[in-house]
Amino acid sequence: MIRILLVDDHPVVLDGLEAILGTQADFDVVGMARGGAEALELIASLAPDVVLTDLEMPDVDGVETIRRGRERSPQLRCIAFTAYDTDDRILEAIRAGARGYLLKGAPREDVFRAIRVVYAGGSLLEPSIA
Repeated sequence: MIRILLVDDHPVVLDGLEAILGTQADFDVVGMARGGAEALELIASLAPDVVLTDLEMPDVDGVETIRRGRERSPQLRCIAFTAYDTDDRILEAIRAGARGYLLKGAPREDVFRAIRVVYAGGSLLEPSIA
């Protein structure tokens, strides 16, 4: 099972992600956080395999969440899942340790594939991002 932590400040996004990820037999959503500060607490207590995080959040943003999460747990695999596709944001997330970068408009199959590839130690950028 791939243990996944979801991080987004929009409850409907969290609920939607939990619902679609729940359709996959090898995924286990172990927690959901509404911001980076909460995510960092859950990373420490839940030890997820993969964190799927938005970048724009009101407290600790996604880039800093990725950076701090990987400092605490170097084996943590992170995917930025966001509406922002600017070069600066992409580079910031990758430099912080993101192994994947997906836009929120990605088909669910792309999200599933990204989680599996990143969990297996690979990296994945959505074609439009690459």
